[in-house]
Amino acid sequence: MGPPLLPAMRIDLPGFVDLQVNGYAGVDFLDPATTVEDILRAARSLRQQGTAGFLLTVCTHRREAIETCIAHAREAMDRQGPGGNLLGIHLEGPFISPEYGYRGAHQAPYIIPPDLGWFRHLQSIARGALRMVTIAPELPGAIEFIRAVSGDLLVSAGHANPDYPVLRQAIGAGLRAVTHFGNGCRPEIHRHDNVLVRILACPELRLCFIPDGQHLPEPFLRMLLNLVPRERLAVTSDMVMYAGMPPGVYPREAARIRLREDGRLCLADDEKLLYGSCSTMLQCINHLGALGLVTAEDLVRLGVSNPLRLIGIDPERFLQQPAGVAWEAERRRFRVL
Repeated sequence: MGPPLLPAMRIDLPGFVDLQVNGYAGVDFLDPATTVEDILRAARSLRQQGTAGFLLTVCTHRREAIETCIAHAREAMDRQGPGGNLLGIHLEGPFISPEYGYRGAHQAPYIIPPDLGWFRHLQSIARGALRMVTIAPELPGAIEFIRAVSGDLLVSAGHANPDYPVLRQAIGAGLRAVTHFGNGCRPEIHRHDNVLVRILACPELRLCFIPDGQHLPEPFLRMLLNLVPRERLAVTSDMVMYAGMPPGVYPREAARIRLREDGRLCLADDEKLLYGSCSTMLQCINHLGALGLVTAEDLVRLGVSNPLRLIGIDPERFLQQPAGVAWEAERRRFRVL
């Protein structure tokens, strides 16, 4: 696992780094009507909740809607300046599997094969701020797409069902990570030949996962921590706009979303399918820490250093920022300062 990153007696951090934030407290990063000021307000609130760095995530939508959302995100980054907690943009879709289960809650009509020309147009709108793209490697043209862009940003597999040979091809082309490992697939899969087993058979891949208490059950988290080296793991929240909002049913463009009393966020008409998370990165880290399998230094690695390295940012420089969270050794959890 390597040496501790910080002294064991006291651990103060700027906060955690989240590679997948779709919105927060009523602000939806996928809505083209969301303003730059809305994004900045959500970013400030996230910092107050212990998220010192995040990728604003834009999911599957109409092309013009995605373009608008990316333009607003780029402007928000410019207004924050170099010390801001908005570190870049994660494009999750629309280059994903259209199959039920694998597409999750993404809207099927907007899912398309990889379009390199349009992606480069999006990167132009973002002025280089696209730091991560989630793609299904089995789609036509996906291997060529991965090969073309993997030198510029993190390419991650997600909402996908590649067979093992295709997965190996994608790794050879530059695929480096997996988005929300353990999710984005059908609720029922083959016990031996399934996408999770294929991914675990590829030690080159870094695995992002969501320990919010809803996406992955405790035995799965224990399996992951026991089998996969710490340097290959990164915690993410997959948080959406309903985080911080009361339980209820919320209408969306193509579906109704239910936030249950137990914190599960799902499609109201198909509760097997999750609709992201309502937990902050701090809550995810503390849920993972409560299992008793990881040290405080491990949690820093999984929640700060590993995510930053995946998107090409030096963790040492990041950790020099003013402290925003601190480790409480007695309670084995981090708290906001």
